[in-house]
Amino acid sequence: MATVKDAAAKFGISEYFLRNLCRAGKVRFVCVGNRWLVNMDSLAAYFNEGDDPAELESRHG
Repeated sequence: MATVKDAAAKFGISEYFLRNLCRAGKVRFVCVGNRWLVNMDSLAAYFNEGDDPAELESRHG
């Protein structure tokens, strides 16, 4: 688990884009208070299934 900020930095995407992935149900996360904690395995699996972070960011960023 990692914060949205840390997870986004690790994968080279914006925090906004990562939150949208979470909201869309494509990446698992939990809310703890007002913080979102992203499941890093889920995020890695999302990109390993063929979605390129740089390409997606350019289309949605």
